[in-house]
Amino acid sequence: MNVDGYERLRVIPEGRRVTVEIHNPPMNLIDGTLLGELDRLTLELEADPDAVVVVFRSRVPGFFICHAGYDDFGYLKGPTVPQSRDEVSLNAVHRITERLRSMDKVTVAQVEGRATGGGAAFVMACDLRYAALESAVFNSFGVPMGTGLGGGATQVLPRLVGRTRATELILGALDLDAATAERWNYVTRSLPTAELEPYVDAFVERMTLCIPEVIRRTKGLIALSETTPLAEGLRDENFLLQTMAAKPSTNEAIRVFLELGGETVEGEQRLEHLLGDVLRQMGW
Repeated sequence: MNVDGYERLRVIPEGRRVTVEIHNPPMNLIDGTLLGELDRLTLELEADPDAVVVVFRSRVPGFFICHAGYDDFGYLKGPTVPQSRDEVSLNAVHRITERLRSMDKVTVAQVEGRATGGGAAFVMACDLRYAALESAVFNSFGVPMGTGLGGGATQVLPRLVGRTRATELILGALDLDAATAERWNYVTRSLPTAELEPYVDAFVERMTLCIPEVIRRTKGLIALSETTPLAEGLRDENFLLQTMAAKPSTNEAIRVFLELGGETVEGEQRLEHLLGDVLRQMGW
């Protein structure tokens, strides 16, 4: 993918991994430039045939991504005031976050510092969300400003934390700390800052060692589980199993798994690490 021409983002392709560092000091506000670059980036990532995992990090201490800057707020508003819902479509933030959800890459947010407004919506759209216990804070606001919300939190946050908790967070525009965010299923995992990046890097490496087709199609199955009837989803899952199990590389992985101790008492007791050994030996 083309990594040139970005001012607010540093895009680092590394094999099947792409790392994106956000740098719009002093607080990573979403201005027109950053929004345009995120729009371009997500379009390019969506089309990239090589990337499997995308990690988003901030280079601005204390902030992941903040809300839209009000000095540059016009890009979120249409030219006229609509009279009905039929006159509006998704806004720019919605389009970006929907790409994060739907693209066939695993999207990872590594949150150190505050994520607010559209920044919080960006985090919620990622497949995996990791937060620093000492610094990560989330706030989906808009009600106190009189505007309502524009990043998607009214629709996504209840699906993550439940209706009553989402109602309190949104209507009160309350800060949500990392420890509570983990308990409430807002983030995947909260870790001390010193452990956060090593954990994310190790997990991402594990994913990049897998067969890309399996990662991409499995992400799609998980996403569809939210809207697909169970019986239909199970058939989709079985279709993936049947097609992948017929490949010679899969049979080779089974051979390596058994050779390294799979289906032995000792091997099964260290299954997570054993599977890591299989991935490293296969080198897909």
